[in-house]
Amino acid sequence: MIKNLMIILLTIGIVFSQVFLSHERDKDVPTETSGFEFSQNPILLDKVILEEPVDPDTYVVGPGDTFLFNMVSADGMVNLLLEVSPVGEVLIPVVGIISVSELTLADAFTTIRSKCVGKYGNASIYITLHDIRRFKVLVTGTVNHPGFITANPFIRVSDIFDASMGDKLNAYTAINSQPIRDISMRNIKLLRNGENIRIDLLRFYITGELELNPRVQPGDVVSIGLSDENVQIYGGIKLPGSYEFVEGENLYDLTKLAGGFTNNADSSRVEITRFINDTKKEIIQLSTMGDIYRTVLMPEDHIMVRLKQDYKRQELVTITGEVKYPGKYALQGSNVTVGSIIEKAGGYTDRADQSKIMVNNQSIAKIRDIEYERIALIPYEDRSDAEKAYIKARSRTTKGTISSSSDKYTETIMNFPLQINDVIIIPPIQKYVELLGAVMFPGRYPLIDSKSIEDYILEAGGLTHQASRQKYIVKNSTGKRITFHENDMIENGDIIFIAEKLEYNRWTRVQEIMTVGGQMAAIIIVIQNAIR
Repeated sequence: MIKNLMIILLTIGIVFSQVFLSHERDKDVPTETSGFEFSQNPILLDKVILEEPVDPDTYVVGPGDTFLFNMVSADGMVNLLLEVSPVGEVLIPVVGIISVSELTLADAFTTIRSKCVGKYGNASIYITLHDIRRFKVLVTGTVNHPGFITANPFIRVSDIFDASMGDKLNAYTAINSQPIRDISMRNIKLLRNGENIRIDLLRFYITGELELNPRVQPGDVVSIGLSDENVQIYGGIKLPGSYEFVEGENLYDLTKLAGGFTNNADSSRVEITRFINDTKKEIIQLSTMGDIYRTVLMPEDHIMVRLKQDYKRQELVTITGEVKYPGKYALQGSNVTVGSIIEKAGGYTDRADQSKIMVNNQSIAKIRDIEYERIALIPYEDRSDAEKAYIKARSRTTKGTISSSSDKYTETIMNFPLQINDVIIIPPIQKYVELLGAVMFPGRYPLIDSKSIEDYILEAGGLTHQASRQKYIVKNSTGKRITFHENDMIENGDIIFIAEKLEYNRWTRVQEIMTVGGQMAAIIIVIQNAIR
């Protein structure tokens, strides 16, 4: 009885001591983090996020691991928190000291059960992993946080890299742009048990192959340097750009890293520009996949994968507006006209204005008008009449566009051959006439064929007292300005304009007249003197 009581008291004491030590150890450990928290030396703590459940057959026990231990025997029940000591042992009262270091978790549990059963023959033993050990990994090189980083057996080299940088990098920061501070991601060195292992994190980020990103172990040294040598690959590649050079890498491996060839890549026409010395270069032509497999890359190689320019290229035009089936249509044949595309699009809708059409092309619109740019640099007063006329004409027409507002010219446009990227616009019919200037109620009025110009002016409330004798029509079909007496036929969209009298100061006008009169008198006197 006294023996059993002493065992219970001893057990309680060990449990309390383990809990106290655990509490003291965790005082300096934040239990909740939103990412990595950094002190002078970063610590990858504390709650372990597992990629998968711990495999007892592969997990190797080491100092700092803790177990939950339960034993039920004829003498009672014992609950303990067992921590592997720095020398790799656990202590179970009465049972004794058991060495578990370097054993797998499954073998460690078997050893502990065997020792306990040897002491208590009929005991039931229950044991599981409670907490995972921590250890330090040394990080060297040009990083933000060199020195020791606290890690655990489930931390990978990428986690060490992120913690030592103070920033999380991924594949996209290293493709098509400069990596942060040109830090190497493909030539990280992992020194383990005297062996130097190269770690390629960029390839890991792209392929997800876990063997490229191993878990760290106690005593590991991670060395992160700068990237000072690169290769460039462009053309028919999915992720073109500059990549860090890796010793012994062949062209095929690089193309896989860069996403592979595009569908329109011509892998039989690959060119490498390579430095022979500091200045001299040579051109290497590759024509087969075997060449691509066999070609080992060198620093500063420039690779160009040629593209098949006409690979599955569609030559399209677009038709929008009042047709039955608007959309993009292929140019099939050598002479596809505006009219044929309208017919293919199902013809006009009931709301289409068949007298109007516009065809524009943004590709042509982007071509520079060098003459316009030249004239624009000349001050207005120094421009010739022809140059002023050119600017005026260009303002009326958008480059790459042709349009019509008359039945006759629209019929002509129907026979025009189309070009790639042409856009045909069929507007809805809108019958109106616009009155501007010195009328009582300027604005838009319905087009009625039987109405004359005077009828429209009367409908707009008549002329104001400011109306001048300057009256003309701006034809919607051509943009041309004509006077009333030249053509009194009003068509859809025409503008009837009546200019207003200009207001001016009478004394100013008298002064202007006197000035002009004085100048004329002076000229007359000069002429008379010259005759005498």
